[in-house]
Amino acid sequence: MNTTKAPSPTLFSVGKALCAVSAFTYGLLTAAIDVIDPHHLRNPLWPGHAKLHLLWLICGGAIGALTSIYLFLTATPRTFSNIRTGALIGAIHLGGFFSAALCKQAAGAEFDADGRVLFGFLPPAVLHLSLSAALLFVGFSLCKKHEVTS
Repeated sequence: MNTTKAPSPTLFSVGKALCAVSAFTYGLLTAAIDVIDPHHLRNPLWPGHAKLHLLWLICGGAIGALTSIYLFLTATPRTFSNIRTGALIGAIHLGGFFSAALCKQAAGAEFDADGRVLFGFLPPAVLHLSLSAALLFVGFSLCKKHEVTS
């Protein structure tokens, strides 16, 4: 008797959508914020070389996010490897942020130019990218549960 449940296309689609929203928030939304916010790319106090490094990060994150979104949206339960690859790209980008957060004090870096915090303790960037990471994890998990293996 076969007790394996058939994959749920609806839950797989929800997982794909969560992964795609995550990629939008960590890659494209962050890029837009970094370009628009006067404390980032348009900061007149930053040397041109520092702006080049930020632009490099912005472009790399946006290109990675666009690649991930394509992989997520074209994935099926039989092509779960698309989800895995897109999630890996996202995990690398998000891992870079959290690694920088752990090392920020040693580099003399700050989360926010104005020292903004939410709820009295939480930097907005940490909330933003933690939510992106959570969406990616939940989306990946839903898709993994409904992966079809040959």
